[in-house]
This record gives sequence, C-alpha cells and structure tokens, in this order.
Amino acid sequence: MSQNTLENRYMEFTLGDQFFALPLISVKEVIQKPEVTSVPNMPAHFEGMMNLRGKIIGVFNVRKKLGVKKLAEKSGEKSNTSPEVVVVVEQNGISVGMLVDEVTKVIHATEDMLKQAPLKDDDASKKFILNVE
Repeated sequence: MSQNTLENRYMEFTLGDQFFALPLISVKEVIQKPEVTSVPNMPAHFEGMMNLRGKIIGVFNVRKKLGVKKLAEKSGEKSNTSPEVVVVVEQNGISVGMLVDEVTKVIHATEDMLKQAPLKDDDASKKFILNVE
C-alpha cells in the first residue's frame, strides 16, 4: 500500500457509545490489553507502562482523558463487555499505547466526508479532535 493511499485511511474505534478515528499511517498494531504496571504520581488517564516485545511504552486511557463513560456505566448495568484493546501508535519515532473499547473498522475518507470539528478555540478537546464526519 502506498503512502498516498494510507493518508486517506483511518482506523475507527469506540469509547462508550462514541466513535473516533486515527490516521491509519500512525497505527503500528492493535493488541489485547496486556499486564500494565502502574506508575505512582501520574495523571488518572495514564494507565502505566507495558512491555511490548522488549520495548517499554506508556499506556493512556483515552476514555478517561476525554471523560467518556463506559456503556454499562451509562445504563446502570454491571460491566460485562469485551476486554479493552491497546492501539499502539507511533508519531515522530515515539510509540505509545492508547487504551480503547474496541476497534471497529478501517475507513477510506474522502475530503467531502471530513468537516472541521465545531469546537471553540478554548475547548480542551481541540488538541485531540481535528475533524468530524
């Protein structure tokens, strides 16, 4: 697959009942949540460190960072959903793990599908959300 083709593809994932996507070119792999070692005095959204074939990388809980509740928490039921997965992404030579609920599909996006996110300039989400479909 050429670099040009990858630039228009996104990996869709869920957090609660919301859908998000990452540029596919930055995704290195998707794995079941491994054992994660917690690190003291870190923000609540930092799950800890994991060993990925000898490489130690940080794991961040995206749901906690964005304040999205689990589906079971919204409906008041006990959580009995499938296990979370870690999406390993790499940007500028740095790898991190993002804990998400589920990876759903790969999307081929065209320019007319993506619109600028309707966020105010002071909205904290603006750093993380660039476009909406």
